[in-house]
Amino acid sequence: MKFSTTCAAIALVLFTGSTAHAAESWQPYVSNNGALAGVQPIDSMMVVDCLLPGQMRRSGAMSYMGPRLPVKTTAQLCAMRGGEYTAYDRASMKSSLAVWMDKAKGGDATAQFYVGQIYEKGMDTMPDYEEAAKWYRKAAASGSNEAKLSLAAMMESGHGMPVDEAGAVNLYREAMGITGNDLVSSKEADSRVAEVEKKNAALRQELADQRSAAESEVTRLQGEVAALKSENASRKRDSRKMLALQEKLKKAMNQQADADRQLTALSAAPKNETPGGLATRSVTIPETSAPTAASVAADGINFGKYHALIIGVQNYTSYDPLKTPISDARAIADVLKQRYGFQTTTLLDADFSSIVGGIVQLSTQIGPNDNVLIYFAGHGVLNAAQRGFWLPLDARQAERSPALPTETLAEFLAMFKARSILVIADSCFGSALSGSVSSYNGGPAEYRKDIPSGYMSRKARYVLSSGGLSPVLDQAGDGHSVFASALLKVLRDNDRILTQTGLEEALKAPVQASAERIGLVQTPDLKKVREAGDAGGAFFLVPRAAPDQG
Repeated sequence: MKFSTTCAAIALVLFTGSTAHAAESWQPYVSNNGALAGVQPIDSMMVVDCLLPGQMRRSGAMSYMGPRLPVKTTAQLCAMRGGEYTAYDRASMKSSLAVWMDKAKGGDATAQFYVGQIYEKGMDTMPDYEEAAKWYRKAAASGSNEAKLSLAAMMESGHGMPVDEAGAVNLYREAMGITGNDLVSSKEADSRVAEVEKKNAALRQELADQRSAAESEVTRLQGEVAALKSENASRKRDSRKMLALQEKLKKAMNQQADADRQLTALSAAPKNETPGGLATRSVTIPETSAPTAASVAADGINFGKYHALIIGVQNYTSYDPLKTPISDARAIADVLKQRYGFQTTTLLDADFSSIVGGIVQLSTQIGPNDNVLIYFAGHGVLNAAQRGFWLPLDARQAERSPALPTETLAEFLAMFKARSILVIADSCFGSALSGSVSSYNGGPAEYRKDIPSGYMSRKARYVLSSGGLSPVLDQAGDGHSVFASALLKVLRDNDRILTQTGLEEALKAPVQASAERIGLVQTPDLKKVREAGDAGGAFFLVPRAAPDQG
């Protein structure tokens, strides 16, 4: 059986483009008499550590300049506001620390968190995990939930300190406001799943034995009934015996049917169409659904506005073309708009500049109570240094090829003011965006009235990948990828207010089943993106006319 994946193996260097900064007022897309003509230079859209001028203050007759303000923003916005920055491709640990250190030493939790991130990443040098942990502790003590999550991840991995799994899960729970057992380690979750599967296997065997015994009894009784009918004994005696045999036969057949029903229920799994013809996984004009997004409310709760950027790249020239990303993107955009009230922007066969411009432009439209979903279908790669990349239409199999590093995407996401962000990556190595996040998972699968308030108020940053760090299938036989086919069915049929956890749970069985039917393994994977500022909140998918949840 022939198939391909949405993957490519190549060492890539991010293309930087011109180093000049555009003079226009901020707008990622450049227009020409109302028509889309191009995008701003890539450098101007990259996220940088910016040091803005201090505010002019007055005290009586005296005027003085206040301290400079460090922020993370795009290079162009920093320049427009008179700030200082080092170009993103020339930034070093020293230059980045110079922006944040004074405010961090002054006790600012956000600055302390960023200093911890700089030391943990290392940038142009080796990571200094001990120094990172020190600053994360300071930020955590100052009230930063983002720092608590980062510190918990270091406890779990043993970076900068001995491994402390119990301490890690307790700190995760503290940061996320969880008091019960909603949060468990992936090891514990796997153990629980294995135990359930063991019990199910034993139950299957017991039911199979019962069915076999019932089938044998049915066969024996059917033979006795047939023999009795052929005898020439008295009609009265035969009728009594026949009634008794028929009663036994009915009971045995009911036992057989009951065993069949239980076996079917135990083994049931959602099925997709049988795959056929299998495959595995220029400025673009955005397709926008509406000029503004409306707030989504259900069960008396205002969940805020919902925005989606949907990207489908299919007709590659330097890589094998894919079969379904465009149809996937259009269908996903349609169901999010019609069923969930999203304002959607769709980029089809988008080049590098269009993807980056679309992300940056979306960031300028988002408020602190908004929710953002970014969907990418296309080729993904993982280089020798284990860095992940999304490949745009103009990606080439050469050095200095345009490609979007997932770590750069995380920096873009950190710039969003949104309360919650969910990235759905239907590409190979999609979970590379999660970076060094924890393996702890859990939390509620859906909204309920007694849900801890932290899930509603804290920032949430998640990536749901179609296959973790593995290759993924491009075509399921119904015009969509294996993952997109399952995602569309879940989104269309869903009548609950799902969280990111509930969405992952709903997708695992159908995706695994479709892949297993052709002898492959593919499992959706949900991870936090703490580099983007996750603080333990949840992403909620609210279908229109969702019923009250009790």
